[in-house]
Amino acid sequence: MSDIPKPSLRGNERIPPWRDGRIIGILLQIIFVVLLVLSLNWLFTNIGNNLDALGAGQFSCKEGGTSYRCAFDFLNGEAQFPISESVLEYDPNTDSFWYAIGVGVLNTGKVAVFGIILTTILGTVTGIARLSSNWLVSNIAKWYIDLMRNTPLLLQLFFLYFVIFLVSLPSVNDVQPLLGLPIFISQRGMNYPSLVPMASFATWFAFIVLGIVQAQLMWVILGRREEQTGQESSRGRWAILSFLLVVTIGWFVAGNNADTEAALVSRASRVREFEDIPALIERRLGINDLGDIDTALENGTLTQEAVDEATLQVCAIKDSASEINLTAQLRRANVPFKVTRSDRPDQAIETYAEGGCEIFVANQATLAAERDLLENSADQLVVPMPETPVRVSAPKLEGFNFVGGSKLTLEFAAILLGLVLYTGAFVAEIVRAGIMSVSKGQTEAARALGLSETQRLRLVVMPQALRVIIPPLTSQYLNLTKNSSLAAAVLFPDLYRNINTIINQSGRPIQPIVIMALIYLSISLFISFFLNWYNNKIALVER
Repeated sequence: MSDIPKPSLRGNERIPPWRDGRIIGILLQIIFVVLLVLSLNWLFTNIGNNLDALGAGQFSCKEGGTSYRCAFDFLNGEAQFPISESVLEYDPNTDSFWYAIGVGVLNTGKVAVFGIILTTILGTVTGIARLSSNWLVSNIAKWYIDLMRNTPLLLQLFFLYFVIFLVSLPSVNDVQPLLGLPIFISQRGMNYPSLVPMASFATWFAFIVLGIVQAQLMWVILGRREEQTGQESSRGRWAILSFLLVVTIGWFVAGNNADTEAALVSRASRVREFEDIPALIERRLGINDLGDIDTALENGTLTQEAVDEATLQVCAIKDSASEINLTAQLRRANVPFKVTRSDRPDQAIETYAEGGCEIFVANQATLAAERDLLENSADQLVVPMPETPVRVSAPKLEGFNFVGGSKLTLEFAAILLGLVLYTGAFVAEIVRAGIMSVSKGQTEAARALGLSETQRLRLVVMPQALRVIIPPLTSQYLNLTKNSSLAAAVLFPDLYRNINTIINQSGRPIQPIVIMALIYLSISLFISFFLNWYNNKIALVER
């Protein structure tokens, strides 16, 4: 073995190029750049060929000719397709494709915002319940999580919309009030009361702001007094009472000084104020109290035909605050009435002039202008109507649909509930993992200090668990926002569905798809930026 010569390297001996790591690295970089250039060349060539195949009409200009700078000009044209649900008022005959895209963005944003809020609540509660020492609570949470996470979201949406909502809910004609309240859930959605601000709301809102400022001052003053005297003064209670006092005074001041709402009536009706309207109906029916109508109908002293003949006929502009203001008072006074709604004031005054109604309700400026157009304007009176800063608009079934109040459509309910239930299961596991990441010593220390379980979670565990929860929670929020594009499966007009309709209407797929991609990218970047900012804010600061 000692006779075998040992290998030796000479100083001037070179490593072969195919074994030299530096040369191999440079060659690989050159090959990568060449492949990248070829790939980009193929991509843009393919795009150019496809654009040529689509034709120059994809980029036509208004003044004639074609140019890439005119690629999005067609979006200024009238949309000409209906949108079943919109945050803003939408008219397909006048609004553009751009406006329809904006409506889709707002609808998607509505789903995302409410979905994120409800998912956070559901996921947090379920995650905590998953760790509960109660066997039933823990296992219910576990079964819910396993069922939602292992079932496709699209299948869940189909089940919610087509099985639970459309099949299980009653029709409009068969629906009954929920728990005796003016809330109706039917195959057309949920109709419920809503608050409608009147003209005097601005004055009342100023009092609300003043009440908030006064409550803060009361809190500060009483706090300083507590520091000086060392005695508790219940400053929270006094701050709330002072706020309620200012708001209550503002309610009466705003309502009593309001002179916006009015009604146009004939002089012959002898109606000079609202109190004259119940008296007019009482004379027609021959009773002393309108509250006795139901009793009189049961006793047979009144017939339904007589009540229908004495019913007050009201003209109003569709969805106007004036209608809600008057009808709320008529219901409170038990006055039977029927409303004929028109889209414009000129249509309403025409109906009034033809005898289609006996009272036309609107704001005083509108009534004064429309009265001057009547031939017998001197025989008509504009009677002021009392108002409050806010009125409650309650839904009422008229014909085959509800009028008044607000409506939650089944499509929105299906996509929102489906996303919340599905994403909430994933958030629950994230919350459970975050809570379990906190060492048991923290829990034992909190209990040793005498903190309750709620205080332990709120003050000790959750602030530390958030550092583990926030990063994966960001991904779930992004998933919820992007999964909202499945709203088209339940016919909710979100951004994706509106973009598809625009593509079918215009025959130009490239521009709408680019716009949709940029919008979803912007929403995702905004959510990521906000949660990353919050994550950095709650991160531990190391010295």
